[in-house]
Amino acid sequence: MFDKIKDPVFIKEVRESEKYALLRKRYKEHCERTIKAEPLNCKFSKFRLFAEKGERNLYEYAFNQHVDTLTLHAMNTIIYGDEHLSSLEDALYDVLSIYVWALPAHIPDINEENYYELDLASTAVGSTLATIDYLLGDKLHPQLKKRIDTELRRRILEPFKHKIWHWEDRYNNWTSVCAGHTAVTLMLKYPEEFETLLPRFSENMRKFIAGFSDDGVCYEGAGYWGYGLSSFVMYAMLLKEYTKGKIDYFTDKKVKDICCFFEKVTLYPDIITCYGDTGVDIKVNEFLMHSLKRIYPDDIWIPQQSRMNLPSNQLAQILLYIENYDNTVTSDELKNAEYYMGHAGWYTKRTDSYSFAARGGWNGDSHNHNDVGSFIFAKDNRQILCDMGTRYYTKDYFEMPKRYTYLETSSRGHNCPIINGQYQVNLPRHSVTSFENGILSVDFGGIYGIDELKKLVRHFSSTDTSIAVRDEFEIEGEWSYTERFISYAEPKIINGVIEIDGVYIKFDPSKGEASYTTEMHYTKNLDDTVNETLIYLTDIKVKTYGSFEFTIDTVK
Repeated sequence: MFDKIKDPVFIKEVRESEKYALLRKRYKEHCERTIKAEPLNCKFSKFRLFAEKGERNLYEYAFNQHVDTLTLHAMNTIIYGDEHLSSLEDALYDVLSIYVWALPAHIPDINEENYYELDLASTAVGSTLATIDYLLGDKLHPQLKKRIDTELRRRILEPFKHKIWHWEDRYNNWTSVCAGHTAVTLMLKYPEEFETLLPRFSENMRKFIAGFSDDGVCYEGAGYWGYGLSSFVMYAMLLKEYTKGKIDYFTDKKVKDICCFFEKVTLYPDIITCYGDTGVDIKVNEFLMHSLKRIYPDDIWIPQQSRMNLPSNQLAQILLYIENYDNTVTSDELKNAEYYMGHAGWYTKRTDSYSFAARGGWNGDSHNHNDVGSFIFAKDNRQILCDMGTRYYTKDYFEMPKRYTYLETSSRGHNCPIINGQYQVNLPRHSVTSFENGILSVDFGGIYGIDELKKLVRHFSSTDTSIAVRDEFEIEGEWSYTERFISYAEPKIINGVIEIDGVYIKFDPSKGEASYTTEMHYTKNLDDTVNETLIYLTDIKVKTYGSFEFTIDTVK
């Protein structure tokens, strides 16, 4: 494995060839930002903040800086030689000395001994250390080499061998990230143990793949698609090499469908369908996209450079990216298209005038928001009728029932109807979606948990310039029905037309009355500063029973 990286001729080409000039420049800039930044300490005062106040950013930022620094020093040592070895050894000593590699948010009880906790972070540190040992072990100081072995045994190998971890029964990104990095650690450092445990890793990856819909949809959203799939692809590439091609996940049709997901939920070059805990400004791993392009050259769409980030804190991914780097790969044109992903109940459409996404499904997905029946309408590379994506992460953001009181997670903050003054609830009930004769229909009455609600079906139909929406509802007894629209821009309401940033919501003013209020949307920067964004919540209070129609039009 890493045969090209171990070849001095290849490494000389990476250092000197014009083919790698842009990659060298970008990594040099990244190293200068990361390695030369003011060192941050993984202080206990930061570590305890999550348990005491629910705050996680400050410690995670410091921890990730240590891991990034280690990884980049290792990359520099591999490419540029022993002049970077001393810095690598200092960075190794720092990371090996951190009491626990798991993040506080993933540790059940900080009062218990927890150095052995296997989570997203600790397993990734394990694979980076194993990669360093595999490629540079003979150059390291004997004390550090011994410590790598000691720490990998007690923090990764032994905990995995003697316990079935909670993420092994998940069907989401945790499974691929934790299992993938643990497997790579053993593959490189303890191959005999790896071969014994391979059936277990295979079962882990079976569950990860099963967590996607049969048409390849990542229910967790585009952000977690990129995160989880990057680890899976890293593992699958190394496993294929390790087994000399006998195990090749990339020949599986569902795996291919999963790998083609990102383009299907891209509305504009800068607009991703941001369902659930997906940030509106997410970037996808460049290692992942370029690797997939190499594996499926005719099927993978490459986004623009600004929509991707370099792999930086996982050494195996960096080295696989360098080994397979192709400087001729450029971003692809985003063409008009229409996708109905029926197994998941998702739909997207791109036209010359607008892009649109809508969803059925249910509110039980990992990292879900209560947003069945919601939609996104985008124009000119910006969201008009919006999905805000995720709020910043805290402890209570993931605790029930607090989670669904936030604007970002509640149907209160999505383009969903409000029925008898109530929002959607987090119940294990599925909607029923269909797509026939160009009409997407979502039957989602059970999502509200209202006994009096006997029918709720939303129909979407489209033209080249507009989307028409018709809601049908039946409610026993007294009723109220309100259409809600979320936007970043202030609406202008004039006689049956709501104008929002050059888009027009048209309705019969005799059947509904429009008004708007505002709330704040909160996100955080890595330095723990909070961003506040004003959100407009526009409502149409429906006056006529049984159905209501409106059109979202790009033409006035």
